Amino acid sequence: MKILFIKPPINHNVFSVTRYEPLEFEYLAASVPDHDTDIFDMRIEKDFVKKLESFNPDVVGITAYTCDVKTVKNILKEIKKYKSAIKTVIGGNHATFLPQDFNDGFVDTIFLGYADHTFPKYINALNEGADVREIENLGLPDTHGIFFTEKKSIPTDLDSLPFPARYLIEKYRKKYHDSLRNKIALIMSSRGCPFRCTFCACWKLMDGRYITRKIDSIVQELKSLPDDIDMVYFSDDNTVHNIKRAWKLAEEIKEHKIKKKLQMYARTDSIVKNPELFRSLREAGLEYLTVGFESFSDDGLKKLNKKTTVQMNEEAIHILKDLGIYINAHFIVNPEFTEKDFNCLLHYIDERHLFRPAYPVLTPLPGTRLYEETKKDHVIKDYDFFDFAHSILPTKLGRREFYYQLARLYNKSYSLKRYLKNMSTKKGLNNTRNTDGISLLKLILIRILAVFLYFKMKNAYKSEPLFYE
Repeated sequence: MKILFIKPPINHNVFSVTRYEPLEFEYLAASVPDHDTDIFDMRIEKDFVKKLESFNPDVVGITAYTCDVKTVKNILKEIKKYKSAIKTVIGGNHATFLPQDFNDGFVDTIFLGYADHTFPKYINALNEGADVREIENLGLPDTHGIFFTEKKSIPTDLDSLPFPARYLIEKYRKKYHDSLRNKIALIMSSRGCPFRCTFCACWKLMDGRYITRKIDSIVQELKSLPDDIDMVYFSDDNTVHNIKRAWKLAEEIKEHKIKKKLQMYARTDSIVKNPELFRSLREAGLEYLTVGFESFSDDGLKKLNKKTTVQMNEEAIHILKDLGIYINAHFIVNPEFTEKDFNCLLHYIDERHLFRPAYPVLTPLPGTRLYEETKKDHVIKDYDFFDFAHSILPTKLGRREFYYQLARLYNKSYSLKRYLKNMSTKKGLNNTRNTDGISLLKLILIRILAVFLYFKMKNAYKSEPLFYE
């Protein structure tokens, strides 16, 4: 069979210059090696109808974050309009938690949860004319609603998965880069998370389990990556939760002399309890660490069920700065913020010399506890705005003022004045010369983008489709 995977275009509300490879499709393509597969990335190419004409697929697979739902449904509609016989299938977080959103006559099959094992079963069943209703974890829309097949736990053996079919994205390889234009590749070494933050649903996809790949497999995949890759991003939700395994990973990377810059995700409690592990990871190539600090106050952390403290966050910053590991610091902007809260957050990152902060707005995504607790309060129903830059919930400040403060937060965080002030300060307790990998030249480039972002964000309230019952 001929199978085409389509990565949807970036939501028009999202401002991002980072573009990751579609790793999920590379895995699915690798799971059906006896079939003819291809990937079409609409973030780079637009004319998918022309691709349908040239490739003539039997099956088209697509995925969608919540902010992509409307776009993806339009694509699926056009596919069916082009040729109704094409089997259209969809998966991803939104499809898993709100499958009813795709019961619209343009979707043949909805994959619930990770599809590594169910997708090849599905393709083989289609190829052999077998009944797909015998395959677990599927939603099959029809005129009467959605028929759900038997629900089963997702297999936990990540080492049974083939390496991603990266040859399918060679035509796009140079187009995948981060915000600083580093050529990047993704690698998956674990799935799931044992924690239960109110704003996150990744743990639900694995039924609360945390599973890992063997270190030998990860090392072999790292060695197989193209030589021109500048940075390897671990796509895991929590790369170093298993400390013993993380130690082995660091040692094996060093032993095999893999010279790649690495970026991972870690919690502050893992950092504080295991500073020497992060020293070893730094020696192995860890250059950037994404850290979800989430809040500048203990009360804010408690509300998010983060299970960390401000003191813990402070210690983690000191450790990483001393080790020379650059911090991608994430802080959640709560719709209940006052002007004082915005000022406190800005003061927090300024005093701690964090130079790569991100400020996602607290967004109640489907599947999260936050979504269930607040869905009656949503003032925006349009999925296009579930983009972490708009507030789906009511704001304590007027919406115009809220977005002004958010824009100001970014503008001040990435200011030349702040950078130069830091560089002129004597190196002290918190290693203040460490600007998290942002040189003056890179900051100037970021400032050009920041000016555009400032005006876009400041005026975000103008395009909001507010809904009040």
